[in-house]
Amino acid sequence: MTLNLRRNLFNILLIPSLIVTLAAGLALIAWYRSQLFWDYEIPKLTALWWSIWRVATPSSLPWALHGIAFLSIFSLFCELVLRRRFGHSPSPEMFFMRFFILTLPFQAPRILLSLVSVGSLELSWSLTATRLAWFARFFGILSLLNISVFFGDISLRHSGLVLGMEFLIAIFIAATMPFDITQPLGNLLIRSGIETALALVIVSMELLIVLGLLGTAIMQGNPYYYLLSGALLLVVAGMDLTFFLSKPLLIPGAVLLVAGVFFSAWTVQKIYQWL
Repeated sequence: MTLNLRRNLFNILLIPSLIVTLAAGLALIAWYRSQLFWDYEIPKLTALWWSIWRVATPSSLPWALHGIAFLSIFSLFCELVLRRRFGHSPSPEMFFMRFFILTLPFQAPRILLSLVSVGSLELSWSLTATRLAWFARFFGILSLLNISVFFGDISLRHSGLVLGMEFLIAIFIAATMPFDITQPLGNLLIRSGIETALALVIVSMELLIVLGLLGTAIMQGNPYYYLLSGALLLVVAGMDLTFFLSKPLLIPGAVLLVAGVFFSAWTVQKIYQWL
């Protein structure tokens, strides 16, 4: 994949990121003004983390809206910063990190579940939004997994083919996942019918991200590679905690995600000596 093609790809992804960031901001403003959500029906349950449930409360919706707004704005800010610093670099690490970052705003369509609750949209929209959120989750994880595959001096020539295959895989998984449409959750998702299996798959893939990069770091023998493995661990942990938009985990997850992304950028800069 050439540099111009990569630039065009990021420009294309930036457009929906801007749109959903605006939508997330408008939803948050509407909540603060007590508009649109005044007759929101609180679901019975909300997911705290994988298969850990609690009774949904009136605070579940504002926490979810704030979490979605954070992910959207943070993604947009990071892309603008990293584009300026790494826009001309051949670094595969930052290429796939930026790709992962631009999948975060695709959690914003989860706002549609609140509009379904107040009767503004048909029920089918909630299922579409949930599938889109899981598609973004899987595609983001696969993008991070590429960092260990294309680590170091390996060419990005075949990265387009790899991303295309991963895009189709993520679509297939999201499209075939079973959901119980009668069980909306307080964190703006529809409850999945394969929660345990889904948790095992996701957590295993997240471990592979870190272990794969750590293995490559051992072969390279550069101390900065170990630092990059640690930074990626922070990113993975932050991604996992923020996905559920739950009250006790959202803030620490956001801190880990921010720290991991910027620590990754600093480490890659040191590895390639872009002073």
